Amino acid sequence: MNAKACFRSLTLLIAGLSSIAVGASPDSAPLPTIAREQVSATLWMQRAEEYRIATESVFRLATERLPVLVSEPGSAAIEQVGDAKAWAKLNTAIIVDLDETILDNSYYQARQIRAGAEYDEASWQVWMQEAAATAVPGAVEFLQAASRAGHRIFYITNRACAPMPSMDDPCPAKTATRKNLQRLGLPDADYPDALMLRGSHPEWRTSDKTSRRAWVASRYRVIALFGDDLNDFMPRADYAKRRAEFADFFGRRWFLLPNPIYGSWERALLGGACTPSMTATQCAMATTERRYGLLETEGQR
Repeated sequence: MNAKACFRSLTLLIAGLSSIAVGASPDSAPLPTIAREQVSATLWMQRAEEYRIATESVFRLATERLPVLVSEPGSAAIEQVGDAKAWAKLNTAIIVDLDETILDNSYYQARQIRAGAEYDEASWQVWMQEAAATAVPGAVEFLQAASRAGHRIFYITNRACAPMPSMDDPCPAKTATRKNLQRLGLPDADYPDALMLRGSHPEWRTSDKTSRRAWVASRYRVIALFGDDLNDFMPRADYAKRRAEFADFFGRRWFLLPNPIYGSWERALLGGACTPSMTATQCAMATTERRYGLLETEGQR
């Protein structure tokens, strides 16, 4: 039996077993199949001490490096242009991504898994309006320490600024996100333009964060960047070409948080697996097949 035939047999077996809940009676509702691939990653973020230790370690390192970040010349933002001597006269800023860097949305992910659903904008908007995301372990303590040290905090997120028919608010996502940050006691949540959503300014309509980082860098010296995705530091495609140039930034001025659930890495791998004509179930099966096909069973020798 070849690999593709083996996989098809496996998927048929999984489909056949999907109606049987472990430890449940025959009358129990079947376990969902869509989004099942995310179960272990979501459980790791919610339950594993290793995840908590990993994120707290990143923020502890950043806290210890705060004095060095100010005293060392240079900038964390590749968008910081001009005379480096002029940067020293600027006030300092730290740029952080929000989702899975500062805010923990694993609860939204868990809801989708239980419902047998993937991410979709409608359910995401409902989740944002709850303003119920908790903080990634270590994030609040670091940001408060950075604020006390005199650094302005900017939150650059790809949460979309778009009106909702039922709300008289041009950007309900921004209102709800600010409320979430305030609940967690995060600094600068009320500062004008500290919360920078995709589309909150006409020139910020794309998911590329370059223009927003450039906006901050034109006004402040950026001493550190935090994110869970390469695009939070520079465009992913550019990093692939300039890896040797910027690899040493991580752990010094760039601080990367673990996120096994989603990201541009996954979109790059799964792009094109689904077509508009596919149903949700067909798309889930196609992406699952792509994932299995990409697994490497031997290292390079």
